[in-house]
Parts: sequence; C-alpha cells; structure tokens
Amino acid sequence: MLPPVAQRRGPPSARPVRQLGSRSGCEMRVDPFGNMYAIRAGRKPDLPVVLMGSHLDTQPHGGRFDGVLGVLAGLEVIRSLNDHGIETEHSVALANWTNEEGVRFKPGLTGSKGFIGALRVGDSSISGLDGADYFGELTRIGYSGTDTAPDLLGYLELHIEQGTILEAAGVPVGVVSGIQGVRWFEIEIHGFDAHAGTTAMQTRSDSFMAAAELAISLREIALRLSPDVRLTVGRVEVVPNSQNTVPGRTLLGVDLRHQDGAVLDAFEAAAEEAVSLVASNTRCGASIRRTMDVQPVRFNAEVVAALDAAVNDLKIPTMTLPSGAMHDASSIALHTPSAMIFVQSRDGISHNPAEWSEPDHVAMGCELLARAVLALAKSR
Repeated sequence: MLPPVAQRRGPPSARPVRQLGSRSGCEMRVDPFGNMYAIRAGRKPDLPVVLMGSHLDTQPHGGRFDGVLGVLAGLEVIRSLNDHGIETEHSVALANWTNEEGVRFKPGLTGSKGFIGALRVGDSSISGLDGADYFGELTRIGYSGTDTAPDLLGYLELHIEQGTILEAAGVPVGVVSGIQGVRWFEIEIHGFDAHAGTTAMQTRSDSFMAAAELAISLREIALRLSPDVRLTVGRVEVVPNSQNTVPGRTLLGVDLRHQDGAVLDAFEAAAEEAVSLVASNTRCGASIRRTMDVQPVRFNAEVVAALDAAVNDLKIPTMTLPSGAMHDASSIALHTPSAMIFVQSRDGISHNPAEWSEPDHVAMGCELLARAVLALAKSR
C-alpha cells in the first residue's frame, strides 16, 4: 500500500513557495502572466505533465484556506513523493495561478486565462482598480517571467468547498462534478445631481432610485428563469456620494451564476431590456456591459474516475457535488482534462478570516490528490 502523504510538518505557508519548490528539487518556472510552476521531473520528462494547482491571492477580508490550501497541498504531495522515493513516468508539477480572485485587477482568473490563451500579454481588457498596469506590476515585483508553461496531461485542484453541502451530509471531502458558469456585468445609470431639499421628487433624475428599481427587477428575472440561479449585486458606487445631493451617477456590479449556459444567455438578454426600460421610466440614461464570462464546466470523466478509484481504495466517505464558486479549474478544464477535490468548510464560511477546515479532512483531501496524481502520472 502506498505510504500516506499527508504528514504533519512545520508551517510551509510561512516560507516562500518558490524557495520551497527549489529545495524540493523542482525546476521552477514563471511565465509572462506571473504564474509559477514547480516541476518534479518524471522518468520521461518530455511527456506532458500532471499538474496540481490553485492560488495564493485572496479577498480583502479573506481567510487562510481559500486557494492557499491547494497550493500547499500540491507542495506537500511533491515533498512526500521525494520522502518516499516514488518515481513517476510523467513529471508532476504544481502551479500557483496569479490573480484568481480579481480583487485589484479585472477580470479574475487572470493567470489561468492567460495560460489557455483567453487573455494575451499586454491585453488592454485587464484593468486595475487603482489604474495600475497588470504587466507593469508583475515587472515591479519581479514576477514578469519569460518561461514557457508546461504541456499538460491532466489537472487537479484541491480547494475548500466554501459552502455547507459536505458539512450537512457529514462528509469530509467531495469529488467535484463541474463548475457553474459565471458572468459579471457593470451597469451604469446617469441621472442629474440636484439639491436634496429643493428638488421635487417628481422631477428628479435620481440614478440611485433607478438602480434600486433595476436591482429588484433583475432579481425577479433571474428567479423566473431558474430557482437554482445565483444573482448578486455586490458592488454599488454612488456619485457624488453626498447625503444632501440627489445622486447623478450610480454604478452596479452584478454577479450571475448558473450551471446552464442557456440560462445565462436568457438572463443577459432580459437584463438588457430591463436596463432600457428603467432608463425610460426614471428620466435617466443607463447602460450594461458584460465584464467577465466564465462558461459552465463539466469535469473530465477519466480524471474524475481517478479520484473515484482513490476514494474506493482509501475507503474515505465522500460524495459528488458541483461547485458554486469559480476556480482556476474553470479555465484549465477548457484546455486540459481536469477535476477538483473539495474539503469540508466549517459553517460554509469563506472570504472571511473565520475560514476553517479540520486537519483530518485536509489530510484526506491531500491523500486523494496524491493517489489521483500518481494514477495519472503512472507511478512505479
């Protein structure tokens, strides 16, 4: 029986991943999007590699598990393979994808989209909230690489669930069947700045009231299309943002998710009509534009089968479930056979310092990851 790989060590997150990869005997590469690769050579290094990966960036109030766990789990697999002298035919590698969360730079999944060619070096569609240039910032911090990304045989990503399905079922880990599609929209409504005390309600061009009316309308449209839809108005900017001024400009950031691309299409068409209607009814101008489009993904049957075989071998209680959040696997699956493992999240909390997954559950997830990697990479 294969030795367990999820051993207790010191806190590797306290030291640079790049340094730890080098110490583990990996070839380290950084591509032009800032993606970092640690490649553990197999017996036939010219063959495509089996890649593990996730991301190190987080949200403004993020926790210690989202993304980081997947990177450290991949590193632990590589270190444990070294410890036990396990050889693989294909090389095994770890990726740290850049700007998955899309906090400072839009769109999110920047590094993994660059990997599959959905974004190009110098792409003007990558925008920084503070006016910074994405590629210029990579140069500034020393992560504007010139290395070639490895060719892939398959991709596996371990991640916390960020929901309560596994916890409710009393299951420590899950095999992910696919990922919901995600579309982001930016809606801009232009009214007219006016004095709050002297301008009659009936004559105002109040951009915020128009935005509020539109938000309710979008919610109704989404729920008519599907009870499984996820619609969030997560960002509101009001200008001039003064308590005694009727706001002349309001910006809404909208997040839409569903597992069916047809539902996403239908919502987008209906939303465009709703924006036009609210503009005409409120004496405002309004526009909507899509800022991100991540298509729904169903993971590769062979890679999922490798995970299922590992589950059966280890007799770990598990279940199959979809992902409600987007991940770098959303991009990579369009390019390479891919799958994901979820580790149970306590209370489903994520994007919050209170994120937590039990060490035993993490160990089970790491073990599944290792077994599936070794099956795909053909270990000896």
